[in-house]
Amino acid sequence: MAYTPKEWKDGDVITKEALNNIEQGIVNVPAGPKGDKGDTGAAGAKGAAGAAGLGIKGLTLTKDGDGKITGGTLTFSDDTTAAVPVTEA
Repeated sequence: MAYTPKEWKDGDVITKEALNNIEQGIVNVPAGPKGDKGDTGAAGAKGAAGAAGLGIKGLTLTKDGDGKITGGTLTFSDDTTAAVPVTEA
């Protein structure tokens, strides 16, 4: 149903029906075309440096006789190592 605007006059009483008519008119308005992309905002302040961490130098995997991966060893940038457990899902 097409929207019919009400021509309001001084002294008119605002009724539920009149407000619902306005609401329905708003709902029926199709969305307009998408606008142009806005300008890029200013760059934010530089964040604090994070704690120095370790990198990974290598990963050695261990296979069983059938070629199935059973574990491994990670070697970190400070040459420490950590075992890598392997589980089956």
